[in-house]
Amino acid sequence: MQRQEESEQVRRSWYIAPKPPAPRGWLVFSEEMVLRVLQGRYLQHLPAEKTIPWRGVALLLRIVMAAAQFVLMFVSVAPFVSALVEMIAVHFRRGAAGFFLRSCYWKTKLRSLGQDTLIERGIEIWGARNITIGSCCHLDTQVRLAAGESRYGQGGRLDIGDYCHIGPRCHIAGRGGVKIGDFVSIEAGVHIYSATNTLIHPDHPGQLISFSHTAPYDLQKTIEAPVSIHDYAMVGFDSIIMPGASIGTGAIVHPHTQAIGKYPNFANITGPGRSRQNGWRRPPRLDPRRPENQPEDAG
Repeated sequence: MQRQEESEQVRRSWYIAPKPPAPRGWLVFSEEMVLRVLQGRYLQHLPAEKTIPWRGVALLLRIVMAAAQFVLMFVSVAPFVSALVEMIAVHFRRGAAGFFLRSCYWKTKLRSLGQDTLIERGIEIWGARNITIGSCCHLDTQVRLAAGESRYGQGGRLDIGDYCHIGPRCHIAGRGGVKIGDFVSIEAGVHIYSATNTLIHPDHPGQLISFSHTAPYDLQKTIEAPVSIHDYAMVGFDSIIMPGASIGTGAIVHPHTQAIGKYPNFANITGPGRSRQNGWRRPPRLDPRRPENQPEDAG
């Protein structure tokens, strides 16, 4: 109860900006994204200039992109050809063409893929039909996303919100269910497990069991528990999130931490090794835009 009260006090000390509308649509890239790239404003995080000439150029380009996307998505579902398209898409060089090719391919395979999400080369995705990725995300190089394969009798889901970054060499296993909110940063080398082998067999606690997934079924035991990482949280590099963990809104998991259990909003979660809470993520100063500092509507 005390931790909940402290968490609420910390929440009131932060100004949390309204979420900007995330772009939605069938095309993998929005008009805003196309214009920002054409105008060299993407890396500077500047809004696009939307004059009539610029919008005309963007419209023509998006018509061409729509035709190319239709063809790429069509061949991506064709038997035999699909494997070739995946191989080309996954290893195609970094750049606008590579991002477009990978987005078109994975849009046909994933349960859902939002607009303006950048997928780097070298990514691996298993159980794609159980994976949802939002808009304006960035999946870095050599990321591995895995959800349960229904053809093998496995359940599980992996849901990634909007405006998230998944750093290089991350592994997210969603067999037991993983939900990642909006504005979340998963730094390089993070491993998130919602299913793992257990030390003790629940039915035969005195039997020595194996941690190898190749061992006979009666000589190993897997536990599954959903993982949730809420909005604005950050998981530091080389950390491990274990089954059943819950990382609250705005919480920080520091590097080299093994996060086990449930942590409240804005918790400061430290290691190295087994996690523990060490205070709170507090603002260095109060923002005047907090709701309690705004004048009441005179009307």
